[in-house]
Amino acid sequence: MTPSSDLKPPFWKRLSRFDGAVLGTLLTLFLLIVVVGLGGDRSALRVEDFSWMGKQVGVSDRYFVLRFNHRVDRATVAPNLILDPPLAGQISWQGKSLFYTLTEPPIYGTNYQLKLENVRKNHNNQTIVPFVQVFSTRDRILAYIGLEGEERGRLILKDITNINQPKKTILTPRDLIINQFEIYPDSRKILFSAFDPAHSQGGYNQQQLFTVSTGLNRALEPAGRIEPVLTAKDYQNQAFKLSADGTTIVLSRTHRNNPAESGLWVIANQNPPRPLGIPGAEFIVSPDGSRAIFSQQGGVGVIPLTAEAGSFQFLPGFERGLGFTPDGQGMLLIKANLDSSRSLILLEANGTEKELFQTVAPIIDCVIEPRNPQLLYCLKINVKSQEKSQETGLNQAEPYLSAVNLTTNTELPLLALPIYRDVQLSMSPDGVALLFDQVVTVPPNTLNSLTNANNQAIIDGRVWLFPLPNLESSPRRLKILPEELNPGFNPKWLP
Repeated sequence: MTPSSDLKPPFWKRLSRFDGAVLGTLLTLFLLIVVVGLGGDRSALRVEDFSWMGKQVGVSDRYFVLRFNHRVDRATVAPNLILDPPLAGQISWQGKSLFYTLTEPPIYGTNYQLKLENVRKNHNNQTIVPFVQVFSTRDRILAYIGLEGEERGRLILKDITNINQPKKTILTPRDLIINQFEIYPDSRKILFSAFDPAHSQGGYNQQQLFTVSTGLNRALEPAGRIEPVLTAKDYQNQAFKLSADGTTIVLSRTHRNNPAESGLWVIANQNPPRPLGIPGAEFIVSPDGSRAIFSQQGGVGVIPLTAEAGSFQFLPGFERGLGFTPDGQGMLLIKANLDSSRSLILLEANGTEKELFQTVAPIIDCVIEPRNPQLLYCLKINVKSQEKSQETGLNQAEPYLSAVNLTTNTELPLLALPIYRDVQLSMSPDGVALLFDQVVTVPPNTLNSLTNANNQAIIDGRVWLFPLPNLESSPRRLKILPEELNPGFNPKWLP
């Protein structure tokens, strides 16, 4: 037999020093993984990230996210997630992240406290490190056109978050007389039409389109920075509308040398203006800027503004478009009936017509209550046939505000407004108040550069705030009076 020297040594003795070090490291890591797997991660359960931390939120912010460092017992979260003041929402999950989707808009000018405690780890009785955070909503701010002193004809911003100490900012210079304005959804810019009263031609025939910064995010841009959008060189610029998402402007224009070349134009995504080839003075734009509704003889037309919006539609029998549903899918249209009454029709995306209500009073405007889509606030005209104006001999037409409940098909008159048809109505983004104006006009004259849509000279005006009532608690015992804010007209809430 051969000697024992023929036997090979164990493999670990045949490894080089480097190989041995690598093997030792791998074994150590393996043992650590085993220990952690058997014993679990014993770090405390906590919230690692809150998506609204340090952010000022508005109605466009639909949800917030809480991200945990461990998986949690989800059944322990809902009863221990507290928002003060209450803010209704629904919880959903994606891994270790909680999504809280709001089912009602947050109240502006409010600080909310979010508190989370007594939440347990998944398959563990360890509770969370208590989490408390405060987030705020946007301030309560409105814009309007001034009427007195240095504010006359200028665009004014007013913060009424603290109604006892309001803050006012004049956005536009003295050499621009404002006619119309629309607010961008982030509230950082306002689109407006204006003219220089010192221009040799003068008047609204020379009005141009501009934007002005609001200064609400001063880190990006201070208030009052003017930028031109559209000149009045070859065309007279008339009425315009801005889509709710801020991407699309539709306006009516007339060529200076060829009045027959007039109609609607579109400016989409800051591209050059494009003619639509359709005449129209009364029109509205869908929230996403994909369609426009305009009045024409015998009905209304729906014109696509994008390639994805389909083809042109003519809807016979309707007087005009009033608005779109918040999602942009449905259209609110006014139809004249054979008995001289009018119906507000919801035309759904599939073509179904749904009559929301019928009225003998002419409809000026209707807005949907953001907190309750089944509730409309409508401006209507109450024609007093028995009382005639001493000046004109015509029947007096008195606007009034009413609440229309689409579920119960009932209407509740709320407020009689001044004897003036051209009332401007603006619903607050959180659905808690309305703005409207009270304007005094006279026939047009050369001494007054401020006129309304009917070319009447504006000599006085007031902006009013009307807090919306809780119709569910006391629907028949309402004694709410509007509050006068200041001189001015055409008030609008910032989104």
